[in-house]
Amino acid sequence: MGAVYNELKNNALLEKELKKAIALKPDYAEALNFLGYVYVENNKNLFEAENLIKRALKIEPENGAYLDSLGWLYYKRGKIKEAQETLERAASFISDPVVFDHLGDVFLKLKDISNARINWQESLKLNPKQENVGKKIESLKNK
Repeated sequence: MGAVYNELKNNALLEKELKKAIALKPDYAEALNFLGYVYVENNKNLFEAENLIKRALKIEPENGAYLDSLGWLYYKRGKIKEAQETLERAASFISDPVVFDHLGDVFLKLKDISNARINWQESLKLNPKQENVGKKIESLKNK
């Protein structure tokens, strides 16, 4: 149900369903990470998000998606070096457009335009339909 509510962009019911799933199965890593990532994306409950994501990572420490969630949380908190390290680790486990998009954002924040471009290009190569990533690359034309 959580996935359905996510598609419908109904975060209140999504959160409710994920909390129910976690209550029924406290070691349900996918639900722990999913709820944590939803919080991160909405800049909500970031301390709880960190706890949820780290619980998921204790269960599956080499899960690239969960590492991406943690790296993105660090980015949102302004912990850019931790974000870089965690997202690079995520990229070592999975080749995912979201991970490379997040890495591009991290490198831009570090003023490393070359690596920002490389990561956004990799993201776009994996999923060419990402208009927002294309716009990020375009924004680098004058830099």
